[in-house]
Amino acid sequence: MKVILAGSTGFIGREVLAQCIRNPSISSIVALSRSELKTVDPKLRVSIIKDFTAYSDSVLQDIKDADACIWCLGKNPRTEINEARKACVDYTTAALRAITPKAIKKEGWKFRFIYLSGAAAERDQEKALWFSTEYRRMRGQVENIILAHAEEYRSTMEAVIMRPGFVLAKEQSIRDTIRGLGPSVRVDVLAQAMIASALNGSKIQIADNAEINRLGAE
Repeated sequence: MKVILAGSTGFIGREVLAQCIRNPSISSIVALSRSELKTVDPKLRVSIIKDFTAYSDSVLQDIKDADACIWCLGKNPRTEINEARKACVDYTTAALRAITPKAIKKEGWKFRFIYLSGAAAERDQEKALWFSTEYRRMRGQVENIILAHAEEYRSTMEAVIMRPGFVLAKEQSIRDTIRGLGPSVRVDVLAQAMIASALNGSKIQIADNAEINRLGAE
């Protein structure tokens, strides 16, 4: 399987990359990145992309014939909202247009787009919210865009949205122990769940924290 990975330098993306390299079912990984990565492996190709809203011919050639995309690129709630919107909405929308079945089609295979969202995302854009209003609506807007795109290309595409709670390190700190009292998932379990969905697909489109832990444990 050939997998596209975005966000490979982040906390979660690094773990996804490491597990993709170790997974024997994945033969090729194309990491979309603004610069070269420290990780070097025969499976890995780094495709340099300076602007995540525009895909050059060379990048499109690198991702040709991919079977799935794991999208870990985004911003956290502490990010200024316009910057977060650009990274989450604009970059994801451009990726869907460039690298999903509109450009890549395989007979008898559905291209799988696995998106890392968050537990607090709100798809209902009119719902009254009591905290992180703009950010939660924005993340919900991205989910709506992805699911609408998947519906438009339903014969050739599947989308799975991951909504983890707190994401904990593999070796937990005191802070992680406290955060783990609420809905949470270890970063390696989350990565396993995303890769499993890329490899096997999913019967559900939105995986909540409990479902992520179940998928990761399997």
